[in-house]
Amino acid sequence: METLGKKISKYRKLKSMTQEELATQLNVSAQAVSKWENDLSIPDLPILIELADIFNVSMDDLLRQKENTDIVRVVEEPLRKS
Repeated sequence: METLGKKISKYRKLKSMTQEELATQLNVSAQAVSKWENDLSIPDLPILIELADIFNVSMDDLLRQKENTDIVRVVEEPLRKS
């Protein structure tokens, strides 16, 4: 399960940004970014919205902890294998 902190770190690195660069863009300290990435605190909602915009991901992608993303399909009884 990927935590919010791990996602922030992953998306930041995919953008080739340092913690300091991200912090500057968000007008927060590099220590705040470090705390988020280490799951010691979480950003406020306006910052989460900015993070989603910076990383070009949806809030859903940023916040949800999906363990299994496989699609389940119900097969009608006549088509089921024994």
